[in-house]
This record gives sequence, structure tokens and C-alpha cells, in this order.
Amino acid sequence: MSWASAPPIGLRAGGLALLAAFALAGCGADAGDKGGADAGAEPVGQQLGGSVAHLAQCGDWVGASEAEKLATIEDIRSQVNREDGGVTASALTDAEAMEVFDNGCDEAAAQSYRLHIMYARAAAFKPLREIAEGER
Repeated sequence: MSWASAPPIGLRAGGLALLAAFALAGCGADAGDKGGADAGAEPVGQQLGGSVAHLAQCGDWVGASEAEKLATIEDIRSQVNREDGGVTASALTDAEAMEVFDNGCDEAAAQSYRLHIMYARAAAFKPLREIAEGER
């Protein structure tokens, strides 16, 4: 990535702060907690190809109900952690993803942040967080 295409410093700093907060935050959720979405709830955000994963933003997240948030997490998880992709990646539990999105979407300036990017970055750092916390 060239400097011309790099995100503004504020966005990079915000992203780094989010990752640092996630890496340092403890999580009390069961590691098997991956599918708590209510069957009747719809994920929030604009759909593209039958999924909201790539277009859901913090602005959608903030106004969502608990059931809609869980459905959104499940939709994003199913796209980021695809079984047919040939690449394995750490999956966040519902509680971990909820914490990442709640903390990352807390600021007014974050309204246009894409949830799937936040999820993928937090999931990428999950193994390091587990090592740092002595879980591995």
C-alpha cells in the first residue's frame, strides 16, 4: 500500500486503539459461543448478495436491538470465517464480537466504519491475545 492510498492518520490511530483495546480486554464468554443469533431477527445494514457482512456499518450497529446485533455477528462471522475459503482464521465468540463492535462504534466519528473489517482485524489478533493472557 502506498502512502497516497493509506487511510488518514486519525483512522489508523483509531483502528490501532481498537485493536489494542481488544487485545488487552478480557472476555468472559465461552469459547464455543458462536451462534447465538435469534432465528427471527434480521441482521442490520444494507444487503449485498444476500449478506449484510460487507456493508454493515457502525451507524447500523448503534441503533440495533440485541437480537439484530447477534444476527449481524452471525452473518459477518459466516462471511469472514468461510469454510470453503481454504484459509482458516480465528472466529470471535458472540461476546467478543459484541465487545469489539460496541467499543469500536462508541464514537460519533465511527459511524461509517465497516463492521466486517473490525471483526477480521480483531479475529486476526485473537491468537496473540490468548497467548498474552496465558490461554494458550
